[in-house]
Amino acid sequence: MIKVFENFDFSRVGQLQSLLESNGIKTFIRNEYCSSVVGELPFVEVVPQLFVLEEKDVEKAKELLQLDMPMEMAGDDWICPECGIDVEGNFSRCWKCGVSRDD
Repeated sequence: MIKVFENFDFSRVGQLQSLLESNGIKTFIRNEYCSSVVGELPFVEVVPQLFVLEEKDVEKAKELLQLDMPMEMAGDDWICPECGIDVEGNFSRCWKCGVSRDD
């Protein structure tokens, strides 16, 4: 198992697990049910972590995760080339149709 992502927001970890699983990558979430022990254990010990089960899938998983991460710096607002909707500059994908800013 190779850890590819961790975040205190379990819903974000679950969202990325769904992304990887839908692309045929087997995953495992560690600390899935540990939110109830925060305070009893150090918080760094209970962070939800996403693992890829097979080493051959790690590169593909990292590529998919990178595509889904928000842009580091907000750019200029842009217009989706697919549906024509205005999209704020901090989004890399259209919120309406999902087309990538780079497409």
